[in-house]
Amino acid sequence: MADASCRVLCTGDLHLGRYPSRTQSRDRAWAVDSVWADTVSYAVEQAVDVVALTGDVVDDQNKRYEALGPLQRGLRRLEEAGIPAVAVAGNHDFDALPRLAEMVEAEHFHLLGRGGEWSTVTVAPEGRSPVQFVGWSFREAHEQASPVESFPDGRLRDDAPTVGLLHADLNAPGSVYAPVSLGALRQCPVSAWLLGHIHAPSLRDDRSPLVLYPGSLQPLDPSEPGPHGPWRVEVAPDGTSTAAQLPRAPLRYEHLEVDVDAIDDEGAVEAAVTDAMRDRLRTAREEGPTPQRLVCRLTLTGRTPVHRAVCDLVETWPGALEVPVAESTAVVEAAAARTRPALDLERIAEGTDPPAVLAQLLLAMRDGAEDEHAQEAWAAIKAACSAVQDSPAYDPLPAADDLSPDRETLADMVWRQGLLLLDELRSQTDAAPQE
Repeated sequence: MADASCRVLCTGDLHLGRYPSRTQSRDRAWAVDSVWADTVSYAVEQAVDVVALTGDVVDDQNKRYEALGPLQRGLRRLEEAGIPAVAVAGNHDFDALPRLAEMVEAEHFHLLGRGGEWSTVTVAPEGRSPVQFVGWSFREAHEQASPVESFPDGRLRDDAPTVGLLHADLNAPGSVYAPVSLGALRQCPVSAWLLGHIHAPSLRDDRSPLVLYPGSLQPLDPSEPGPHGPWRVEVAPDGTSTAAQLPRAPLRYEHLEVDVDAIDDEGAVEAAVTDAMRDRLRTAREEGPTPQRLVCRLTLTGRTPVHRAVCDLVETWPGALEVPVAESTAVVEAAAARTRPALDLERIAEGTDPPAVLAQLLLAMRDGAEDEHAQEAWAAIKAACSAVQDSPAYDPLPAADDLSPDRETLADMVWRQGLLLLDELRSQTDAAPQE
């Protein structure tokens, strides 16, 4: 057993005090403190050797009152189980976490790097490899210098592997959140880097040293899709490290694209959407512990004869469309129709009426035929964009030139709006009384 690896349960960016947004529910099960309590229970049940927290443990909007109780209860339970916890402070809790560290009653809680000065602590589990942790904490909300520049190479022990804890912005020169480079991290004599600040889980490098962003324990908004949860990191006596995600978060956000191409019935469109939600939820259930709630942001694509009806239909889904699978539920948080009318442009363009003229213009733009009509249309489009950009409302913005969409984005916008206009023109033509 003396050669057994040290087992580290790692998470970053708890933001205790936060509640995930746009969940279409206020169930306390989605609150971060509930997920933190579940993580502590898992650590105790699995008898891990140490719990590591990589900063932003506390949310800056609820720095003490909502965070102290959950943090203290979790640390006390870890201590009762003989599991130490190590942490660093991030940009959100640079001031709060040091104060909370003094308030919580847990002797085995080690806050490293106070005041922006690297510090170390060694964890020596019985019968397992001892591991030295080295960490650095934010002093202020913004830190423009790279903390790696002051890394204490000479103060590290050489008889045990070292794990670095750091809240930092990786490969982001000019960042005000402790910018560090992957190359600089690899030059430090450590076996693994456990990083905070980025909420998306990401194993940036699985070589030695391992570089891991465990991400947020619980996703906090729709910009954090996919599985979340703590990571199990094992550090062998020779410094070899491995990492595996444990997708235990009960809430998951997903961005779903549903192709409704050629579907000509509203009911069939809704069936395609519910099938896609059900399939994604079943897949999520197979990946790990069952997510209790899957919050979906939908995008519908494809050419369909019921395009106009689809545009109206998607507006009714957010907060209303729910798909249950066993004890879990998939819900719609937002939905957008990126579908197109099922129009035969070539056939429509054969006429001489207004729909035919518009169809001819769209075909010319699609095929890159810069004839006189297309050039006039592009000139009018650019003039309209400039008029908006030059309006007084945008004067306070320092880089107004960046507001102008590029040609590809503008062409896509014009194409879609042109098809919608053509669909409307044809519907009006069809509805006009025949003489």
